[in-house]
Amino acid sequence: MQALTHSSVPIVTIFKNIANIFIATGDSYFFKGNVDALTKLAFGIMLGGAVAASGGEGAVTTKGLFWMLSNCLSTAGYVLYMKHATRTVKLPRFGMVFYNNVLTTVVILPICCINGELGEFLGRTDLRSMDYLVKNSWAGFVGFFLNFASLTCVSVTGPTTYAIVGSINKIPTSLLGWALFDVKIDGRTWFFITISMCGGFVYSAAKIRQQKIGGK
Repeated sequence: MQALTHSSVPIVTIFKNIANIFIATGDSYFFKGNVDALTKLAFGIMLGGAVAASGGEGAVTTKGLFWMLSNCLSTAGYVLYMKHATRTVKLPRFGMVFYNNVLTTVVILPICCINGELGEFLGRTDLRSMDYLVKNSWAGFVGFFLNFASLTCVSVTGPTTYAIVGSINKIPTSLLGWALFDVKIDGRTWFFITISMCGGFVYSAAKIRQQKIGGK
């Protein structure tokens, strides 16, 4: 959120793809993940597509650069630690998700109190309606299984595959926004979707090739 405040959306998108490169590098170094030439090509295609789709709209400030690099490093660190945790922490998958969500309150609650947001939340009557309760409960339910799916993906595949899937999921997000909320998709967005799909196909080919080599 801080990066978006101080930088343009295209630049943030580019840096999100750079975070994937950090993850692949960490996967190769810490977990001996196989990042072959085709995998590197897939990352390059996605990063190149993001740069091309930005169309030169590269508004960025020093603060924006700081927050984007912080986001890249924290994202890579989180994904790589998830892989480590799934191997070493003796908890069931649902237990890991539960503690992962509960521990966020240690950080979020004090910040809410300092900013006065907790009092504002408790004082708003519209946030006690059944409509808010149902929608917020649904959001929590989806968020819980999002974390569960992330942990499962990292544990059974690896950080690099998780990063690639995270890049490709922008495709259904854009299409659902277009179908459900009538969000217009311009030429640049279609270009980025096409390039992301190409990168996904290249990565799939890389994984199939690795499996064939491993099976021989």
